[in-house]
Amino acid sequence: MINFTLFMNRIICTRIALSFFVALLTACQGPQSIKPKELVANIVSQDQSLQSKQHEQLNETDEFLSEYAAVILALRNNPTFQAQLTELEITQADLQLASQISNPSVFYAFGVANKPYRYAIEFPLEALLLRPLRLKQMQAQSKQTQLQLMQTGFSLVRDARVAYAQAVISQEKVKRLEEALSVNNTITRLAKTRESLGDTSAQDSLIAENEMLLVERDLQSARIEARIANIQLMHMLNHANETRKLSLSDALLPSCSAEDISQLKTAAISSRADVLAAEAAIMAVKEKRRLNGLNWLAPAAIADATSGQTNGHVLAPALRFNLPIFNQNQGQVERIDAELLKTMHEAEATKLKASLDIQVSQFKYQRDCQEWQQLQTALLPNSVQVIHDAETAYQNGEIAYLSVLESTRKYLNLKLRETQLKADMILSWSDLMRSTSTSQSLTINHH
Repeated sequence: MINFTLFMNRIICTRIALSFFVALLTACQGPQSIKPKELVANIVSQDQSLQSKQHEQLNETDEFLSEYAAVILALRNNPTFQAQLTELEITQADLQLASQISNPSVFYAFGVANKPYRYAIEFPLEALLLRPLRLKQMQAQSKQTQLQLMQTGFSLVRDARVAYAQAVISQEKVKRLEEALSVNNTITRLAKTRESLGDTSAQDSLIAENEMLLVERDLQSARIEARIANIQLMHMLNHANETRKLSLSDALLPSCSAEDISQLKTAAISSRADVLAAEAAIMAVKEKRRLNGLNWLAPAAIADATSGQTNGHVLAPALRFNLPIFNQNQGQVERIDAELLKTMHEAEATKLKASLDIQVSQFKYQRDCQEWQQLQTALLPNSVQVIHDAETAYQNGEIAYLSVLESTRKYLNLKLRETQLKADMILSWSDLMRSTSTSQSLTINHH
């Protein structure tokens, strides 16, 4: 009878040992979070403008930096974004911790005279029972981190695109002001000549000179702003070469195509990265609640050989667990319930913010497009016609050349406004692209 009991005890202990080794092998196959390079590739693949400009990479040279290359450099080299991408490594470490199985503990008492040796091996069963819940919680948190970083990447794409456009347009603004200064110099010189001939008063000459000084001041400021814009762009890209040429291609300007705001909002709210991140945060808190609702039991399997009637160390199975007499972890559960409510409110606030971002950026884009179309279809053509009529009248001896220069100055002012409007359009369009950018389905890879 005793031999049969020992045989059954050995079978039970062998099963416990096999279960432990199977669990250990399963733990070695921990989940893997997405890598930083894969995340950057997802960001690039989801930006329609970047997809349409991949051919620009073929024209890249040491002297020229395209808008596409600038955005890619920002995603790969921007120190702030690279620091944020390390959250993926931290998330991977958290996933590994959640998948690990706690080590068993061993008790061994050495045998001495009149006292046999004794031993016990204790393995926490919660390491197996609660491991799936811990993994689900950390996978939800990992997905939340990935989606938040994708939204951060979309914002960086917007910032890099706007910084590139500002650097190019600031140089164009300098050229426009140089042209305006040349015209104002000529107007001032002619005004002084007419004053000396008695055709005009000194006040007219002083007004013309003040106009010239104002343009000269604007030119000096524009040159400084152009330098600042270029430095800011290169620092954003973490790129040391500040001498590379920049070019704002016609394709970079928005097409001002009509967009259905309701469709944009519906698509973005259902698949925007920050909205999905908020939903993943809710799932993580729910899994955390399930975990904390069970981890108070703390069961453990024990292979006990600390006693025995035959030799004092007969091996037998045992269990250890906490009795839920005084509490069942209610305090922690209530805290998580409050955290879940907070997370749900934050998710709703994120959706409202996404809706606001889309509508505001869409209205700004429409405003700038309307002004751009009015400038291109009416104001600039009319100004060119005024210059042509003034030149014809001057050739016929009907007006002085000063009137021609005044018409030219007004035309250059419109061209300067056109230059600034380019920057405004690219900013509003980039905001719209960021607001409506969606994320691919991110999955946790298993190896």
